[in-house]
Amino acid sequence: MSSHPDTLNPGMVWYAEDGEENDVVLSTRIRLARNLANFVFPCQSSTDDANRVQTLVFDAFKKVPHSEHYQQVGTDQLDFFARQLLVERSVLPERSYTERNINNPQTDIFRKFECVPGVVVRTDGRISCLVNGRDHVSISSLTAGYNTSSPWQLCRQIDSILQQSLQFAASYDFGFLTSDLKDAGSGMKTSVRLFLPGLLQTQQVQQVMEDVSKKNCQLEPAFGGTSVPYAALGACYQLSSLYATSGGEEQQLGEFDMVVTELCEKERKARTSYAESRPTMLRHIISRMFAVMRYSRFIDCSEAIDIISTLQLGISVGLIMGISYRELHALMYRIRNAHLDYLYKDKELNFAFELDVLEHPVLIISRLRALLLQEALEKVQICF
Repeated sequence: MSSHPDTLNPGMVWYAEDGEENDVVLSTRIRLARNLANFVFPCQSSTDDANRVQTLVFDAFKKVPHSEHYQQVGTDQLDFFARQLLVERSVLPERSYTERNINNPQTDIFRKFECVPGVVVRTDGRISCLVNGRDHVSISSLTAGYNTSSPWQLCRQIDSILQQSLQFAASYDFGFLTSDLKDAGSGMKTSVRLFLPGLLQTQQVQQVMEDVSKKNCQLEPAFGGTSVPYAALGACYQLSSLYATSGGEEQQLGEFDMVVTELCEKERKARTSYAESRPTMLRHIISRMFAVMRYSRFIDCSEAIDIISTLQLGISVGLIMGISYRELHALMYRIRNAHLDYLYKDKELNFAFELDVLEHPVLIISRLRALLLQEALEKVQICF
């Protein structure tokens, strides 16, 4: 794998595709946690054992169909921005939003582990496997919008193939054994990223958080919080299942599906209610964000997330035209710091920055973000 693995081809990356329920749901992720029998968990592993586990897992992936489309690498072999790029694509795990500064390109957002993890990733980023993270094997699959079926099938396929070469630790009573007791059983965790501006503006988020906590789920900010209690940057939240110990995978997916369906319905009703009861405030928010996007020379990552989220809300209530949910969702990934650094270093592109910007490299990413947004949103129209 190169220092900057190229999975940005617009015809390949999963986050540039259309997805179901995409007026509310940005993405869906399924993860399966597994551990090798006769090896201690990574948090207690020696360097030799960790290297042995990585070798065994990497070798097992060579038996996956079309294995030439999978790349394997130790994260210590990637340069700083390559690691950040894979984190932003949700291939590598991200630090808690309380531990990172999303606006600082030099902040390391990669979650640290006791061992140096390895990673296997398919070139479209849709399926990946973290090796020696919290568990020996963490198989993940991503898709745009809301769809648990496709990523679950991909994860199950990879899991079955790996089990032909690897013996996973399991118990008749407890199922698959994992480093976190909450993951024991199926070892499966399901999560979705959601835009919830309607629930946020109508001050229902706290109640929703309390409600989903009673249904084996947790709702928390995806990119960061704000000074407002229970608020999230860009009104973007992550809903995750909590326990994998009870029931099988199909039951757990069915229960999660009911929570997501109910949340989507509540969010749509909240957006309609807010648009009808606070039309002037809604138009102010949309106009203000549109002006920031159109006329700014520099845009921070947090500002860009707010802009994209506001446009998402505007489309859903009929006040914005000229761009699709799919295009906005792709932008949510492409305005991140490492993605922009990758774009800036692309030798085939020739950016003409102002001299005073070039004199201060820290400004280049913010300037490029502004240019990217302005080009992508050039045809966007406000309908009021």
